[in-house]
Amino acid sequence: MIEQHPRFTAPDIIRVPSRFCALDPADPTPPSPQGQPNRLKLMQDAKIITLTVRPAASGDCASSQDHAVVDVALTDVASSVHPMPLADGRGWAFVAAHRRFVTVDRISYDNPDDPKMAHVDYAWAWEPDLLGQLLEMGSIAQGASATLLRNGNGWIVRQPGM
Repeated sequence: MIEQHPRFTAPDIIRVPSRFCALDPADPTPPSPQGQPNRLKLMQDAKIITLTVRPAASGDCASSQDHAVVDVALTDVASSVHPMPLADGRGWAFVAAHRRFVTVDRISYDNPDDPKMAHVDYAWAWEPDLLGQLLEMGSIAQGASATLLRNGNGWIVRQPGM
């Protein structure tokens, strides 16, 4: 049931803008969360996209601190990882991985004699698609929990954690 929940089936998507502003023309990639590699840089290194940097003109960027405009283009390699265009030509979305259910670790019930709620501790991992493999994404198991409720027809997943 957990594997079929829309939250579990949601893929890991990389959104790539067709244009963005950068502080440093020498490092034209937007910041990434701490401890994570910059996916645009990795996609550029894998020859999926190209980045063209030009000085920002007055009014190009919302912040006056931005000194460069970066135009992003897809390469011929990009078609092999199936980009999906974003609305209004704002860029592309790429599926990098899907969740894979690993194991159920523990199930506990609110009332073992007449359970109406269950808590399930389980493990899942990202299963990299072609793009995820090119970006060398790992598939380390991660712990999660879900709450299941019993109704008149059986059990339903109320809240799957990720």
